[in-house]
Amino acid sequence: MSARPADGPQLAERFAGTGFAGLSILEEIGRGRRSRVFRCRWQSRECALKIYEPAAALRHLRITGEGIADFEHARNLAYFRAPGLDRYVAQPFGRVSEGELQALAQELLQGRLYYDYYRERSGAVAPSLARDLERLVGLAHAAGLYDMDLHATNVMVVEDKDGAPVPKLFDFNLIPFHVRPQNFFVGWLLRAGLVSRESRDLRRLRKFHDFRPIERRLKRRATES
Repeated sequence: MSARPADGPQLAERFAGTGFAGLSILEEIGRGRRSRVFRCRWQSRECALKIYEPAAALRHLRITGEGIADFEHARNLAYFRAPGLDRYVAQPFGRVSEGELQALAQELLQGRLYYDYYRERSGAVAPSLARDLERLVGLAHAAGLYDMDLHATNVMVVEDKDGAPVPKLFDFNLIPFHVRPQNFFVGWLLRAGLVSRESRDLRRLRKFHDFRPIERRLKRRATES
């Protein structure tokens, strides 16, 4: 999915006078409800640039009182700096958070979405991937980090220097449920200690290869488009 010829330069111009001044947008590589993602060149390196949709930025600001780029960058950085997690987390490079202009620059991962990687191999993937996902969750919890939105379209499979496949988490804009419970009952369960902050991550880890929710979402998006 490539950016239209006039699209990249026009988007890049929006960052004049910001910390992303001088970046060049090369192509669009992803699109979701909250953002568009581009391959770009900034400060002499290629990176992934996530530009948030204004409606998503406004909604996040209304809920949390802070810019969505600030929020995701802080979460991304906390995971990347946690002991042992840099192997499993895309490196954050910077962000711009100026009103409706919300953007995040991050390591450009060269690989395949876990969902696509697994499907293309009919499930015949290295057992080390499952062990690495368990290690990712364990290291995050040891660092006091929870609710990482772990699913197969938020994880990229890349190769390490020895050619071994490694899962890397790259999306961090979910507001953790223990920070903002979805309803009063969940908040009460958390306060009473009947639901732990680890619970959603552990449940998603157990169901990581149940792709039905992902496929329903993809089907719905295809229908809407």
